[in-house]
Amino acid sequence: MKKAFEIKNLRQIKVKYLPPTNYSGSRIKIYEPKRYNEDKVESKIYSYCYETADVMEQAYNILINNGFNVICRASEQDNYIFLCDNWSNEFIKISELKK
Repeated sequence: MKKAFEIKNLRQIKVKYLPPTNYSGSRIKIYEPKRYNEDKVESKIYSYCYETADVMEQAYNILINNGFNVICRASEQDNYIFLCDNWSNEFIKISELKK
């Protein structure tokens, strides 16, 4: 029996800090990597919130305020990762996130 398929499947949402440029201030990018070959990376960019002053907290607030059910978090170099279980009727596209 295949045990790996018994583990709950979660959506991976990544968050990255984008430093200021000559044309744009600091920003954060919330994105969902491709799951299948025919998929595209879904992303949305926000101005960095100096009031919150924390990339991970700002992204978490955006996800929660848009109805994401965040189960846990992780990190890797250059990215924070949230694992969410919004599938099927609860599927929320990253490109449609509101502030």
